[in-house]
Amino acid sequence: MDRNEYAIGLDLGGTKILAGLIDGRGQIVSQKQLPTSSDDGEQAVINRVLAAIEAVMADASVEGNQVRGVGIASAGVIDSAKKEVIFASNLGWRNVPIGQLIHERFGLPAYLMNDANASAVAEWMWGAGKGTQNMIYVTVSTGVGAGIICNGRLLTGNDGSAGEFGHISIDWKGPICRCGNRGCLENYSSGTAIENMARTKIANRDSSFSGSLLEGHEALTAKQIGEAALQGDRFSIGILKQAGFYLGIGATNLIHLFNPELLVFGGGVMNSAPVILEEIEKGVTAHCIPGLANQVRVELNQLGTESGVMGAAGLLFSTQERSGKYPFL
Repeated sequence: MDRNEYAIGLDLGGTKILAGLIDGRGQIVSQKQLPTSSDDGEQAVINRVLAAIEAVMADASVEGNQVRGVGIASAGVIDSAKKEVIFASNLGWRNVPIGQLIHERFGLPAYLMNDANASAVAEWMWGAGKGTQNMIYVTVSTGVGAGIICNGRLLTGNDGSAGEFGHISIDWKGPICRCGNRGCLENYSSGTAIENMARTKIANRDSSFSGSLLEGHEALTAKQIGEAALQGDRFSIGILKQAGFYLGIGATNLIHLFNPELLVFGGGVMNSAPVILEEIEKGVTAHCIPGLANQVRVELNQLGTESGVMGAAGLLFSTQERSGKYPFL
C-alpha cells in the first residue's frame, strides 16, 4: 500500500488494551487485544500498549512509513496537548506521558483523547449517530464516561477532559469514589458497581439469590451477571435494573444540560441492553422535562467494542491540525 495509507487506533481501558490498524475507509485491517492488568503496575501496562501496537503492524506486514500515526483513546482525565494521562483511576495512573512514549518508540505522531470521546467520534462518523448534529455517546464499562457532539463538533473542554459523566455526584452522602468524590454515578452503574452490588446482596443473603444461575461462582463478574440476566436469572435482572435506574437519572441530567437529539449507549455492560436499556428509557420518561424528552432518542451503539479504536484512528485521517491538539474535528 502507499505511504500514509493507515492509522493505528489504541483503546486503553481498565480491563483491556485493544489496538487496531485502520485504513482510510474506516475498516479494521488487523487488531490485537491484551489484558490491562493494571495491578501489575504502570510500566507493565505501558509495555503491553507498545506490544499491542507492534503486533498489529507485524500482523499486516505494515512498515512505519505507511502509518500516519497513533490515536490513543484512554480512560480518565487527559491532557491532549501534552499527550499525557493526568489521572485514570481504573488504570492507577497519574501523569503518564503515554503519547510521548509511543512517539519515542515508533517515531510516529501520537494523539491522545478520552476514550468516550473517541467512541463518540466513531459512532457519529460511521455508526448510530451518523447524520446527527447533537449526539451524546455514553460508555458503561469498567467506568462510565461520555463523549458529546454539540452542533457538529466534539466538545472537548479546556484540555480534552470534558465528558467525565461517571464522576457527577448523584448522592453527596454516598460512598467515596476512587476519584475522591462522593456518590459518583460510576459507583452505582459501572461494571465494577454491578459486581459490588452482587457481592453485597449475596453477603446480605438476598432472597433472590436462591436458585440463581450464579450460585457456585466464587468471583462474580459483570459479564457473568449480564449473561445470567439475559437467561432470565431473577437475581441478575434485579441488579441490572438497579444500575439502569441510576443511568436513567444520569441520562436525564445530560438531556437537561445539552438538549441532544440522540443518546447512544455502549461499553461492555450494554451487552445486557435488553434489560438495562429499558430501565434507562423508563428513567428518562419519568424524570426528564417532557418537552426535552420528546426530542431525544435513546439507542444502542452500532460499532461495538471497536468504536474506541476506530474513533482514535479517525483522528489521523484529516488534513489539518487544530492548535496542536487534535487533527480532527
